[in-house]
Amino acid sequence: MLEAHHHNWIDKKKWRPHEITSLTNHKEFLSFIDREKIQSHRFLFAPVLYAEHWWIYVLDKNEPEGPEMFVLDSKNISSPTDEKTTLNKFASNILSQLLRWAGAPTILKKGSWSLLPKYINVPQQPNEHDCAVFVMKWMELIDPTKPHYYCTYNIEQWTDPMLVEFRKKIVAKIILIKENTMRADEIRAANEMRRTKPSAALRSPFLPFSTPDLPST
Repeated sequence: MLEAHHHNWIDKKKWRPHEITSLTNHKEFLSFIDREKIQSHRFLFAPVLYAEHWWIYVLDKNEPEGPEMFVLDSKNISSPTDEKTTLNKFASNILSQLLRWAGAPTILKKGSWSLLPKYINVPQQPNEHDCAVFVMKWMELIDPTKPHYYCTYNIEQWTDPMLVEFRKKIVAKIILIKENTMRADEIRAANEMRRTKPSAALRSPFLPFSTPDLPST
């Protein structure tokens, strides 16, 4: 939707937002979405990559005052530009349409096109390349059993060494998860590399490794 319409998410002919269910190129994606899961799960996560930066929208369907939407951004604790504010409104409209399509309560009041998601004060990235790591860690840390957990938890500022460890664990999960159809091939290749490049780190899977331990090729 964002790629197709950019900021022109209002249908000028009907003077209302474009509907995700009425656009042919979006019906294909809706076929992969489980309506029952949308209705039964408390949180919806919507990671976004825009202008070479990842952030995430979190929709909490179980808020006492009705569904609410939040922004977790490792570079901003408030909307930095009018363009970003427009994107936030656009995202709230799309997620509200998704809820309505699935039969769950919408996040928008009757007659409203969008709401302004709230920014959460979260740790900010210490570099220019780890925004995706932050997004994945937030999805891992949010606890659906603790109300407002994602709004109130106090996490120490993540440092570069901590982020290196996060990346290692994320890579391991991606490779070893049972849904990875290439898992056996990857493990076999890693074992082969360990045999042909017998440094201390590569000989043992229990020792931490650094970039000098990896083959230059």
